[in-house]
Amino acid sequence: MKTDYKKYKNWFVIGTILLVIILIIRKIKQRNMITDIIDKLPRRGQYAQRSIEAIDKIVIHHSASPAGRFTMYDFANWHIDPGGRLKAPGIAYHFGIDPDGKIYQSNKLTSQSWHAGNGNPSSVGVVLNGNFENEIPSDAQKKSLKYLIRFLRRKLKKKLTVFGHREIPGNLTACPGRNLNLEEFRM
Repeated sequence: MKTDYKKYKNWFVIGTILLVIILIIRKIKQRNMITDIIDKLPRRGQYAQRSIEAIDKIVIHHSASPAGRFTMYDFANWHIDPGGRLKAPGIAYHFGIDPDGKIYQSNKLTSQSWHAGNGNPSSVGVVLNGNFENEIPSDAQKKSLKYLIRFLRRKLKKKLTVFGHREIPGNLTACPGRNLNLEEFRM
């Protein structure tokens, strides 16, 4: 009996070590899925701050521009433009997702950014780069949006309701476009 134990003990140890290595690599990959660009984007000031506890929803947007034509840096410049429509202190969204699925964090979660009118005090704004009135979101964008929703729910330890920008009272907009099926993300 002892020889059988010794025979399998090495395989058990090797299997356990491999499992731990796989879990560590997976965790590292997940951390690298979101690129923090908060301090790299142009700003004209600071948004009002809020507590993390105030957040109870995620509001999805589209950029309403051709997919990939502009960057988060471009969106930030438009949002802070003193001659523009928004005249915001910084980019309006907390996160952005490019057509290739790359996720960028553009504001701290404690920033009450200006992306959804009445929904601003209690929501996280996520923009998908593309015009989903005319285009469809890429599979990579959809996969990354699902990942980001799960990530935020785990981080904030609560079920966050997912809304489209047009669903927030007081917002007269088609955003995030007719070709983005919001039901797919209300998991």
